[in-house]
Amino acid sequence: MIFGDPDVVDIVFTCGADVLAVGIYVTHQVVLTDSDRETLASSNGTFAQYLLKILEVYFNYHHDGYSTKGVYLHDPTAMLAAINPSLITYVEGAVRVQTNGITRGLTLLYNKQKRFTEITEWSNQPSVKVAFTVDVPAVLKLVMERLMK
Repeated sequence: MIFGDPDVVDIVFTCGADVLAVGIYVTHQVVLTDSDRETLASSNGTFAQYLLKILEVYFNYHHDGYSTKGVYLHDPTAMLAAINPSLITYVEGAVRVQTNGITRGLTLLYNKQKRFTEITEWSNQPSVKVAFTVDVPAVLKLVMERLMK
């Protein structure tokens, strides 16, 4: 999402809204494995059966492109972090997005919690919550339970 429109995301991060950013380095920790896929296939869950049909391409893409034995759960992880913030830990700080050049889409975090009294051009920027860790087993359990019902 950030690479697609870094200018807009930079505006969101600097507008002062209550933002929780769940980045790809966090969502890459949450993988619906091939074993999970088999569990879903053997369930009677309507959502599970539907998901398996539409995600065949996604599973193949991850197998071929990333050599993973599963798929990353980017959107479900971000959604569950918003619904139940106890599933993640986060740091707070100013976040800016590089909007041009070879680093277009790169996000930079000025961790205000780690600074002393220095005053910089980042000091007066609003803070954003940035996910740092995720409770992977809890997220996977919630996703599997919802899909199999």
